[in-house]
Amino acid sequence: MGFGDFMNTICLMRHGETDANKKFIVQGRMDNPLNDYGRFQAKRTGEYLVRNHEEFDLVVSSPLKRAYETAKLVVAEFHSPKVILINSDLTERNFGDYDGKMIDEEYARLVTTDQIPNMEKNRDLESRVLHALQVLCDKNPEKKILVVVHSHVIKAVLVQLLPAFTYTSYLFNCSLNYLSYDQGEFQVLAHNINPLE
Repeated sequence: MGFGDFMNTICLMRHGETDANKKFIVQGRMDNPLNDYGRFQAKRTGEYLVRNHEEFDLVVSSPLKRAYETAKLVVAEFHSPKVILINSDLTERNFGDYDGKMIDEEYARLVTTDQIPNMEKNRDLESRVLHALQVLCDKNPEKKILVVVHSHVIKAVLVQLLPAFTYTSYLFNCSLNYLSYDQGEFQVLAHNINPLE
């Protein structure tokens, strides 16, 4: 039995690079576009998926520009056109008072311990994201789904399923993270695959 037989397979893809990513700035709900390198990353990732014979029944994106633009550039490489569905429940975390500030050791400590004022708490983020993915899978059984989202949306899943993974673990821009979903349970098949290597 291959991946996707009698279950869902989800590929959680992080968006391409933005100027804020390049400068190590927390962007959260800030609606930044991709930079030129981010567009290159997205196009190359689409080529990688086609080259590896990856086909998806459904493509879903966060509503933020950097995710949606990434999804459009990836889908443009596919042999058959795909409509991109927007899911606002998969938007990036609200980082509260840290939006627009530098990612540094203090940020790492505060985000891990849930101490950033007005930030969406870890447990709330995890509950939101896992519920959104579960609803998506339950509405689209036995489908392979590409979901283009954000670093902390993906981390919210991985910290629940991988004991060694934390909110300070690094995810490549355009990294591919594969999950299976079967009878209400998620499992990680592979994570943080860098399609540009």
